[in-house]
Amino acid sequence: MAVTGIRLDLRRTRALVIDDNPQSLELLSQILAGFRLEKLKACQSPDEARFVIAHEKFDLILIDYAMPGEDGLHLARHIRSEPSLPNHTVPIVILHSYTPEHMVVQARDAGANMIVRKPVAPAVLLNRIEWIARDTRDFVESDGYCGPDRRVRTVPLPPDIPERRGDALALIGDPERAMSQDDVTALFG
Repeated sequence: MAVTGIRLDLRRTRALVIDDNPQSLELLSQILAGFRLEKLKACQSPDEARFVIAHEKFDLILIDYAMPGEDGLHLARHIRSEPSLPNHTVPIVILHSYTPEHMVVQARDAGANMIVRKPVAPAVLLNRIEWIARDTRDFVESDGYCGPDRRVRTVPLPPDIPERRGDALALIGDPERAMSQDDVTALFG
């Protein structure tokens, strides 16, 4: 995905759409073609997608949440859990007809960049793709999580909400507690 000035150019973007419903797959393909996305691959099952994901590199993956056998969250976790795969860090959008907060949290925790409600409104999908293309969050890899940094907000918290890391931040910011470079070197040397 290339961001040029204000406009997002998707012509060279390679996208993979995974949905077990042929009509939904066709609709998503048409929506993406309407965004001038020319390099699109479609899969009708997680098994087919696993093979394709292992052998081809994509810039964007859209996965239906509700598929028989394996849901979209499991497939997203699979993609994130395999650093050797060419799509380990690719942006992932989960598509689902039911998007309450706990579903959004589940998608986020599976390593998805975004969840979009079905039926997909083209303007909403394009907005989410643009947001992902402009997103500057780091990609995090740890024992319990792999995906975009889950912290999205960069603005200060409202005055009535305490910072959950307040004690740690106060400790770090205390000049009396600061370590010298020699102390740091001794720890890692």
